[in-house]
Parts: sequence; C-alpha cells; structure tokens
Amino acid sequence: MNNKRPNGDGSIFFDNSKGKWKGLIAVGYYDNGRVKRKAVFGDTKTEVKQKLKQIELAIATDEYIDESTVTIYMLAKQVQDDKLNYNEIKQSTYFRNMETLKILAPIYSTPLQRATQTQLKDFLLNQQIYSESVLKKVYAMLKAVFKEAQKRNIIKHNPMDDVRRPKSTKQTERKRAFTVDEQARFIKALTENDIPYTNEMLVSMFTGMRMGEVTALKVKDINLNFKTICVCRTMSKGAKGKAIESTSTKTFAGTRTLPMTPDVERIFSELLQFKTDREEYIFTTAAGNPLTTNQINMQFKRVTEKFDIIDHTVKGSLSLHSLRHTYATRCIEAGMQPKVLQTLLGHTDIRITLNTYCDAFNSFQSENIAKVNDYMQNLGLTVSA
Repeated sequence: MNNKRPNGDGSIFFDNSKGKWKGLIAVGYYDNGRVKRKAVFGDTKTEVKQKLKQIELAIATDEYIDESTVTIYMLAKQVQDDKLNYNEIKQSTYFRNMETLKILAPIYSTPLQRATQTQLKDFLLNQQIYSESVLKKVYAMLKAVFKEAQKRNIIKHNPMDDVRRPKSTKQTERKRAFTVDEQARFIKALTENDIPYTNEMLVSMFTGMRMGEVTALKVKDINLNFKTICVCRTMSKGAKGKAIESTSTKTFAGTRTLPMTPDVERIFSELLQFKTDREEYIFTTAAGNPLTTNQINMQFKRVTEKFDIIDHTVKGSLSLHSLRHTYATRCIEAGMQPKVLQTLLGHTDIRITLNTYCDAFNSFQSENIAKVNDYMQNLGLTVSA
C-alpha cells in the first residue's frame, strides 16, 4: 500500500517488516545533491500524518534540526538540561556534570550518526590520565548520550555497546586523616596565627561535617541553648566558580542534628555576637557572599606547607576532606561504635562508614580483642592451663 502526499513531499505506507505505518518526508539534500529523507513510524496512518505535518511545520519555520547534524555535545548538554529542568538533578550536580562534559571536548563536534566504536574507544583510552572516578563519570555520560540517541531514533546501532571503560593509569594516594601529632600542630598553627577560614576548618575537624555543609550553615541552624547544630543543606560550586546553595544535604542521611563540643560551642558563640539580623550565613567572604570549598582548600594547603604540618613518613595524602577523616578517626580511637559514627557523619549505609575507615577500625582490633579477653578472665570464663 502506498499513499503519495501532496507535491511529492513524502509518502505513507505500511511497513510489513516492522508491522507499523511508515512515512517518508524530504528534509534536505546530501552533499552529492541527493534528496535526504526522514522516516517516521506510527501504529496508525493518522498518527504518521500528524508526525509528518509537525516536521513540515518545523521546516517551514526554520525550527527543524537535521538529526544527522546532531553532535555529541548537543545531545549531551540537552540531556543534562532536561534533567535539571525536570528537577531530576540538583543545580550543583548539573554544574559538576558540565565539568565532566568539558572532558569530551575532543569529540564535541562529532555527529552522533558518524561516531564509531573505534573513535570512542580511542578517545576513552586517551583519558586514562584522569582518576578512576573521573573516568567512570565520562564513560557513564557517553553511555547515556548514545542510549538517548538510540531512543530518539537518531542512530540505529549504539557504538558504545561494546566499548569497555579503561582503567585509570593515574597513581593516587589514599586520603588519610591527621595523625595525633599532625592534628596538634595544625590546631596550634590555626589558633596562634591570623589565618583566614580558621573557624571553618576547626568546625569541620571537631564535628566531622563536610566543608560544603559548614559553609552552608545559617544563623538559624545554631542552637546555643541546646548546644546543637542542624545540618540541612550544602554549598557547592556553581557557574564561574560561584558558591550556590543546595536546599538539601549530599544524601538523605546527611540531614542530621549534631551536638557541639565545648570548642565548637565557643566558636559559634563568638561568631554569633557579631551577626546582624540581615546576615543569613555564618561563614561568608569579606563582601558578605557565600564561601566555596575551593577558597578554604587553598588556605588549608598553605597552612600545612607553611607550618610544616605533614609527616611525610606516613603513607597517604592529606586534603581539606582530611579534617572530616580526622574527626572520624579520633572517634574510632576513642571507642565510638560504628553505628553512632555513621549517624554523626551522615552516611546512608553503615558499609560506607566501615569501608571508608576500615584501617582505623582494624588498627584497634587487637586492643578490643584484649579487652574481651580481660573481661572473660574476670568472669572466670577461661580454660585453666
């Protein structure tokens, strides 16, 4: 069956191989002058006619986009834009994904229909200089883009189907906590010198809060009467490096109420004395703007280098996030139960706590076993030699 459309614009017929109605419409010309046609499908002839009319209207109003010209960058960005607009991801996640998208620059302009398995494989192999986590994000983004392209019928076959994610060649040291001596030197440096962001770093180290959670604290989150801190949002880096507030924490479990130690209570008591009713955030720049973690991270590096804080004989690397690790490690050393620590750190699963701080837990295994042995002996529950 074949039903020609007016002026030779296209045709509608039943495609027996697909069991659907099919419509063809001219949408342009190839470089060799041949007519380029687009195919649409539907369960009924009426459905196909409507689809063809939509394409005709788009062509007439210069809004039609030739699918053969849709590039990797165009669809990758549209996928992220859609997720943001439909509130599927937070704005902070969107900006992080935009940073990942920049890594695809070498294949930005490649039309999706011309991308090959070999090209994509070579591209990924050239990204092995990045960390394993970055590689995972890049690979996942490419998989999502071509899956969406196939879903939209831009491509018939997905070239990413048989492309594996390569392993990173980047040598990375495991992030660690301060030793007791390093922590003592760090506290001494902060408290005896005029160092920017001292309070932010001390709060993180004495509460285990992520730095983004610290910089997102508002005056209303601090209760000096009950000596508690309400952690209910985080601050992230947005466009052009500006700080943007997320209305929730990194995870659902991240929303929590933390008790204040005397040191933390003293810090907030002093800070709140100078806050006016108009000021919302506790920690801000000199101009009163929200802080980004990057600003504090640079200061952390300066302090550890200038005051010779780091013991380079200890394996592992230190970063601003080590302040959180340090808090957790001291808690473990003091005998805190993993479940309690999980709640304080805002982990969604206790396995995250155990896996992240397994070295700290293991280092105190012998000490705990010795306590059990002493307890059993005191109860007389041993076999005499």
